Amino acid sequence: MRKVILGKSGLLVSRLCIGTDYSDIYGRSLIGSDILVKGFEMGVNFWDSSESYGSYPSIREAVRKIGREKVVITSKSYSRSVEGARKDLEDALREIGTGYLDIFMLHAVDTLDDFNSRRSVLEFLLKAKKDGVIRAVGVSTHSSVLAMEIARFPEIDVVLTVLNIEGLNIREGSLEDMRRAIKTLYDNGKGIYLMKVLGRGRLAERAKEALRYAFRAPYVHAVSVGIKSIGELEEAVKIEEEVDGA
Repeated sequence: MRKVILGKSGLLVSRLCIGTDYSDIYGRSLIGSDILVKGFEMGVNFWDSSESYGSYPSIREAVRKIGREKVVITSKSYSRSVEGARKDLEDALREIGTGYLDIFMLHAVDTLDDFNSRRSVLEFLLKAKKDGVIRAVGVSTHSSVLAMEIARFPEIDVVLTVLNIEGLNIREGSLEDMRRAIKTLYDNGKGIYLMKVLGRGRLAERAKEALRYAFRAPYVHAVSVGIKSIGELEEAVKIEEEVDGA
C-alpha cells in the first residue's frame, strides 16, 4: 500500500482511507475494529470518521491494539457555533481515547456563505491546532464552487470532496468543474482526499471500475471508501495496489 504526504499537512497517509460511516459496523460491534486492524496490517493507516457516524467505539478499540501514533484519524463537526464544535471535538478525543486528532473538519460546507458563517468555528480550530489538539484543519464539501474557493484560504490544510466516475453527488458544478477545482486545491498545497467514490452505493455494480477511476484521478492524495467487511477491504486494497503498482 503506497503512502503519500497529505499536501502541506505533513501527514503520511495510505492511498486508501477507510470510511467508517456505518454505525452498525463501527459502533458497538466488534466487526469495525477488526476491519481497522486488518486494514492496518495491510498498510492502511488512514481512517475517516465524524461525530455523526457512531464509529468511535471501533476506532478506540483499534487504536488500543495498534497504537495511536501509527494511524491518521479524521473527524468532523457540522456545528456553526464554537460551543458545538468544542463539544464535538472533546467528544471525539474522549470517545477515541486520544489527546489529539490528526485532522478535524468543518463538515459538509457547500456554499461560501456557509463557510463564512463558520468563521468563528474555524478560528477555534486554528487555536486548537496551535495548541496541538489537532494537527490539520480541514473542510468537507460536495460543491465544486466551494472547493475552488477554499484553495485561496491558506489556513485550510485538507479538503475532503466528491469525485466519482459519473459525477454523482457533486453540487454546484459538473464532474469536470470538480476536477479543475481539485487541481487548483492541489496547486495551492492542500491535502485532498475523496468521498462518495461509489456514489453512496449507486455505483456498487461498477465498484471495481469506480475504484480504479478514483485511485487514478490526478491531484488526489487518498480515497476514502466506506468499508463494511473484510472482503470489501481486501478488494479495495487489491485495486489500489494494482493501480499504484505496489
